[in-house]
Amino acid sequence: MPTEATVTIQLRETFNRVLKMTSAVIASLFICAAVVEWIRSANSDFHGLANYKWVPALRNFFYLMAMFNILLIRYVIMKIYIAPGPNNFEMIIKRLFNANIVSMLISELPCFYGLILFLLASDPIDFYLLFGLSIIYCTIYFPRYKNWVSLLEENLEKE
Repeated sequence: MPTEATVTIQLRETFNRVLKMTSAVIASLFICAAVVEWIRSANSDFHGLANYKWVPALRNFFYLMAMFNILLIRYVIMKIYIAPGPNNFEMIIKRLFNANIVSMLISELPCFYGLILFLLASDPIDFYLLFGLSIIYCTIYFPRYKNWVSLLEENLEKE
């Protein structure tokens, strides 16, 4: 069994890696926003790449998928937490790491849906609504160190 200092150091190192990856996800959201604003300012006559009759149906599909993402995140996190395997310190940290990374990656999907809709139909409202939803999801699933500690303590007590 590792000492308490070793446990704390390993937990902090893993948590810091998660925070770095989370900041990359959040940066990618704002890069998408910068791309949208650059296209809008550089091409004032931009009317989208496609003007097909199926764009409204695609818009509805992307909005539904964006709302479905919250259920998808919960399902994936649950599957990661109850995955078979030993319930030791290293495995718990690995599960926490994977759950946080996957939840942040799925949280940014609505922003990409909005970017696709903007590029197809040139409506920035679609992008900004879905961008806002991604920000909300990222806020909800932002990794928190106190949650990690409590989940680790809870799972190690079961052992």
